[in-house]
Amino acid sequence: MNQKTKYTLHTCLGAAFAALLINPLASYAGTWSNQGGPNQWKYDLGDGSYAADGWYWIDSDQDGMEECYYFDKKGQLLAGTRTPDGFQVDSDGRWTVNGMVKQRETPPEDLTTGIHETADGLIYRNESGELTKNGWQNANNNWYYFDSDGYAVKGWQYIDGYKFYFDETSFSLIQDLEGILAAPSFRITVDRSRCQVTVYAPDGDNGYIIPYRTFICSPGKSSTPTPVGTFKLTNKYRWHALVESTYGQYCSRLGNTSILFHSVPGKTTSIYNIPAEEYNKLGEPASHGCIRMTVADCKWIYDHCASGTVVTVGDNLAAPFERPAAEKIPAEQNWDPTDPDVEK
Repeated sequence: MNQKTKYTLHTCLGAAFAALLINPLASYAGTWSNQGGPNQWKYDLGDGSYAADGWYWIDSDQDGMEECYYFDKKGQLLAGTRTPDGFQVDSDGRWTVNGMVKQRETPPEDLTTGIHETADGLIYRNESGELTKNGWQNANNNWYYFDSDGYAVKGWQYIDGYKFYFDETSFSLIQDLEGILAAPSFRITVDRSRCQVTVYAPDGDNGYIIPYRTFICSPGKSSTPTPVGTFKLTNKYRWHALVESTYGQYCSRLGNTSILFHSVPGKTTSIYNIPAEEYNKLGEPASHGCIRMTVADCKWIYDHCASGTVVTVGDNLAAPFERPAAEKIPAEQNWDPTDPDVEK
């Protein structure tokens, strides 16, 4: 995170210096343009006009910290000189005091929409111009949660009845806790409507409230739906025969039913037997009732979820994690790109 710059008054310019800090002009987010020479810079304010006749706070590199620049009446940046009001600017046109570039944090109301670093933490300015507070926000393909002061949380957090983990450095939600939390057991939900499997870990006496991992899946088609209900895992099979003379890998059975978690089926017990057309259906209902997954995902359940693990199947269940996407494969490919045994 950037640290707040600590300002000290220049001995000769104390009063003016303090005034510039206390009552600065507004922040600007525009575009620099060169007019043909090393010291011929102007700043397009983005509204058809240019910065001119005074000081402007500008965050040129969008790091949440602004530098102050002076432009003459014609809109020309002053650099490597003193401004008409007696301040020093360096060769890049930045206001300096005793050789140090002066900065300030960009005020939240002047930030662009999106996520920003500040000295006190990570913030998000939403489209209405306000900071996101007490809520979730997706930014740069990551999820964040912002507290009542508008700062992104980190570490373990209880939110909406769940216990989540946020990266200590990036503050983003971690949606795969393997390697972070060693769980003694798991529970599983299968949401047929979202084609999503979610695995939960226990939080002591609080129950299974820690979202641990989530997977994309293909449950049964409308004509052959996956049954709704609560089951326990029973038998497991490295390979198992399925319907229509097909076979699946890393199968885990739900109770005494014929329903299995398994890989996308193929015609043989070879890992090079998957029809690309069937694999690319992951994320939509496609099976005869079983729960299809990538090889890596159903192998994870096969390896980590013991017999007796409770599985709940339903529609529109709680979704604490975003459903991941599955890689699409070309028509000529006959293997699952997540299969650890495939020689790539």
